[in-house]
Amino acid sequence: MNVSKNLSTDKLRYKIKDPLLQEFLKMINEELKLNCIHARYSKKGNAWLYLTFPTEFEQANALKLLKKYNWKGRSLISTLVTADTPKTNTNLTYIESNHATKKPKLDIPLSEQVLMSTIPYHSIEYEEQLRKKSEEARILFQRFGTIIQRKQPPLAEWCAMRKRQLNSDLAFELSPIIQSKKIDRYRNKCEWSVGINPENDSVAVGLRVKDSMDGIHYVGPPDCLRNLPIPMITLAKKFENFVKNYGGDWRLWRNMIIRMNEAGEVMVSIVVNQLVLDFEKLPSIKCSISKWFKENITENVVSLYFQVYGEKALADCISTPNEAELLWGQKYIIEKLLSLSLEISPATYFRLNSLGAEELCKVVADLADVNENTTVLDLFCGSGCLALTLAKKCKQVVGIELIKANILDAKRNAEINGINNCEFIAGRTEDILDSVLEKLKGCNVTVIMDPPLTGVSPGLVRTLRKFEEAINLIYVCSNHKLPLKNLLDFSSVVRYWQKPIDSDPFLPLRIVPIDMCPHTLRSELVLHFKRFSIDEILSIKTDRPSRVYSHRKFKTKFHPRTSETTSNSQPSTSGVGGLLSYLKKIEERAFQEGLAKGLERKAFQIGYSRGLQSTDSDNNTFNKNSHIYPDQ
Repeated sequence: MNVSKNLSTDKLRYKIKDPLLQEFLKMINEELKLNCIHARYSKKGNAWLYLTFPTEFEQANALKLLKKYNWKGRSLISTLVTADTPKTNTNLTYIESNHATKKPKLDIPLSEQVLMSTIPYHSIEYEEQLRKKSEEARILFQRFGTIIQRKQPPLAEWCAMRKRQLNSDLAFELSPIIQSKKIDRYRNKCEWSVGINPENDSVAVGLRVKDSMDGIHYVGPPDCLRNLPIPMITLAKKFENFVKNYGGDWRLWRNMIIRMNEAGEVMVSIVVNQLVLDFEKLPSIKCSISKWFKENITENVVSLYFQVYGEKALADCISTPNEAELLWGQKYIIEKLLSLSLEISPATYFRLNSLGAEELCKVVADLADVNENTTVLDLFCGSGCLALTLAKKCKQVVGIELIKANILDAKRNAEINGINNCEFIAGRTEDILDSVLEKLKGCNVTVIMDPPLTGVSPGLVRTLRKFEEAINLIYVCSNHKLPLKNLLDFSSVVRYWQKPIDSDPFLPLRIVPIDMCPHTLRSELVLHFKRFSIDEILSIKTDRPSRVYSHRKFKTKFHPRTSETTSNSQPSTSGVGGLLSYLKKIEERAFQEGLAKGLERKAFQIGYSRGLQSTDSDNNTFNKNSHIYPDQ
């Protein structure tokens, strides 16, 4: 929701044409007596709807009334969007000339802002959360199937065949969402920021609620967060008292990082800002932290670390990791993952939900279906959790990760658990993948990918597609949105001009959603891709003809005279000469009509690509593919 002042409400309402959206607006304006002046959908595949109200008072009233409101059997949730006025007709004007450059001041309780930004589903039942996330996953893959059929016409029949096999409206098997074993207090890591409480302008420790300004972060209290264990919240309050009583510049303290295992052991890391730090006082600062810890901390803290944060330390995460210094206690905490015992350090990459991480490993193992002859290639392996759980079931594991500290953790945990068939390599995946694949030639390879939220580069996708030894691919999407570009690159069969790609595609067969973080929008998606022969896909017969270039749109049209249309016949495919002669007639007629690109237009209509050469190889290619894309 956002606020918009002095807009023409009639013009805004007139733009809304969607029947379902009109029905929803009628409900909130007539039944709830709200004054919503504009509504729009978010991006395709997203379940959010944006509403605009003319005043802040009406906005706050709408937030209150729509919270937990039931519409069409579903519980609605409402949250705040700090956005400027929506895009409208350029003829609309504002009374305040500088209104577009100002963001509305939000009169919402700080605790409510923390909930909205962190766990927006906190107010609805968990069963309803699962239904919402399942529905969103279905919408995402319905859209993905539509895009595949539009951008890759040869895959349309494959999708239709899969729908018949699954007896579903989706070409991919969508499994029921796996729910979290712990609904509340499930997080094993939290990062508390030191900043200013905007309600009382005092120094506070909590979660960020606003963007930083002049290096100052605005934070809110953590008491209301049901996804955090109580010891984490208690330690944040104690650290806040320490910062307030320390004296000097409070900006010295950057944040407090807390990790906690299922046994209740706690690891605390205190991080300071390098730009504010006086290195001559560094021993005194460490001494103050140790003293405060020994006198005030009664929680089950087993490790206390001290760390200096600075851009220089983070410049090269491969060769110069930003290591934390152990001030007191044990170096690691032990986390159980299925049959493994993992040592967790401050820099270890591990899922935020320990029990959810176990469910993820089970799903990946089920989809990968490895055996003693399988080689697992784990890209973006992090600390090697997925790779280590598969190691005892397969021949060997090769993991690649950018951050050197995670690779060290993976090697150490492999040694602790007696796993000796793993090799972990630190480096940028795109730089070293070619050399790794060269060593794996001749092996039966299953690829596992857990990439960043933005996905991977097209070059990496092309490299994996050309690696013929890779048969199965498991793609772990850690975001509730899909990297559609990656999925399309993996599954593409022909290029945009309908020329077949020279490598076999990976097509998605099954998707398993996992609710890793209850009360949030996030759900992880595990996708199983399998290698298919491009010739097998292109040979799938269709009962209804489809135009090869039906997805192309042209601004000009070629309109031959009726007499010439009836007299001219389609060219014979028995020889290239007849085709070139026909194209020459088209060209002559096009220039007579004043259409410079008439040749190209008509050529596309009859299903021949531009630039056909008079060679036997091209003629053979044309004859070979003519049965795949029948002309209409």
